[in-house]
Amino acid sequence: MTDLITAEEVPLVNPEADYESLKAELDAKVNGEDNVGLSADQVLLNTQFLNLCKDKIQRIDRHFWSGSVVTDRPTLSSGYYTVLTQKGTKPEGVKWGQVWANGAADDTTARKWIVAFDTAAGKAYAEAGPMGPVDWNVVEVKLGMSGSKTEHTDPILGGNVLATIDGLKAYAHFR
Repeated sequence: MTDLITAEEVPLVNPEADYESLKAELDAKVNGEDNVGLSADQVLLNTQFLNLCKDKIQRIDRHFWSGSVVTDRPTLSSGYYTVLTQKGTKPEGVKWGQVWANGAADDTTARKWIVAFDTAAGKAYAEAGPMGPVDWNVVEVKLGMSGSKTEHTDPILGGNVLATIDGLKAYAHFR
């Protein structure tokens, strides 16, 4: 297994900006970076995560149905974003999901955010809720029923998550 590259954590210029402005800021950052060398049968997904909640968040879990990690980041500070990269092969592309939380996996008062993306189908899924186990089979079914943009508000803890995919660019923000 090759060593993972740790993705940079970058402060948002204006964390109070609307979604389209934040997305434009991140697109400019991704478009200015060099990509990993790819063969003709590979695809590279850039997934941009924005932490707009008041707490630092951490990755609790990650799952790949197809593809693999290129860059990784285990935590994300409040008011910051990071761009993680995943690589897959055609025709399956990259199909993956990740769980972030504002507490430890055993913290029953913590909030978790689940996001999942499928480049081949152009689908994004999002869910926010209290800490608990994730059934990746259920997430895969819900991802298959989603569109290219999903937003979910946690009725218990009030957290919000938005996930979108546009070609080989995916976005998720947590509030």
